[in-house]
Amino acid sequence: MKRLVHAVIGCGRVAPNHVDGFSALPGVEVRWACDRDREAAESLAGAHGLPRVTTDVAEVLADPDVDSVSIATGHATHHGLVSAALAAGKHVLVEKPLALSVEDGAALTSLAERTGRVLSVVSQHRYDRVVTAVRDWIGAGLLGDLVSGVVSLQCGRDDAYYAGSDWRGTYRGEGGSALVNQGYHALDVTRWLAGGFEVLGAATGHTAPRGGMETEDTLAALLRTPRGALVTYQVTVASSITWRTRVELIGTGGSVLFDLDHPGTLHVAEGNDELRAAAAEFTSAEVEQAPPGIGYYGISHRSQIADFAAAVRDGRPMIADDRAGLETLVLLQDIYRTAGSEAAAPALAGS
Repeated sequence: MKRLVHAVIGCGRVAPNHVDGFSALPGVEVRWACDRDREAAESLAGAHGLPRVTTDVAEVLADPDVDSVSIATGHATHHGLVSAALAAGKHVLVEKPLALSVEDGAALTSLAERTGRVLSVVSQHRYDRVVTAVRDWIGAGLLGDLVSGVVSLQCGRDDAYYAGSDWRGTYRGEGGSALVNQGYHALDVTRWLAGGFEVLGAATGHTAPRGGMETEDTLAALLRTPRGALVTYQVTVASSITWRTRVELIGTGGSVLFDLDHPGTLHVAEGNDELRAAAAEFTSAEVEQAPPGIGYYGISHRSQIADFAAAVRDGRPMIADDRAGLETLVLLQDIYRTAGSEAAAPALAGS
């Protein structure tokens, strides 16, 4: 097996999950910790035994041994960093969103195709065992025809979270907030399970802004699947609860209710005997322990990273590839436009 050399660019909140996931794979060396804040890079490297530290992305990309990079930086930097990494011949795993505009996101997918490099947008919850189980049940017809759904995320972000950042809570740096950042995964997972969404209506709220944020703290949308099911979606960062997701899918043959919180829990699976039997088997299985890092990020960075490494090594298709990331970015833009957001929609449109 060919050894892969990996680098982490951006050493903030989610970086430990990337180091953990790549370090768990045989034949992989995580070599670089790179951040514009040298102290952050040194902290990550020291905690995980990474041999090289830099504040200069160019130094990482100039290393001929580096096969791939994780990009875990502010949203507005994704396009430039992914472009530079692909142009340098590196495979790229980038935290969501792919870019701040659909135009930039499409340019990145085209560049990855031209350079023959793997580009994947982090959508780790697509790999959650509860999500893959529900997808299998939908595919097997255990829910019948989907008719309705309810998706919600409530989380709490305090003043310091926004005030202490130069990009969070800003349209130029984050491209929005509640939807594009915290609400991304619940929307992405449900879009994947449902086969896509048309936006029928949406509204944003700026009702309890934190730390001077200019972006939305709350958003609600009405969505329709290609086969006509109606799904309501809501997200807020102004809750007193740190993190809680709920995804409920209602079909003519059965209904499920689950969450994306660690470790991902199936709350309800009711309907026919086959669905109940599948759910009983699911709930009786052992659950993998959480890796280092923030608990609600879950355990599935490891699974996506393993999928990414396999794609790099042998070219196999990924569950969460760049096209999937681009499709979710298009949906985000459509929701913001429908909501009539004064600044988020132009930001996502690339103007």
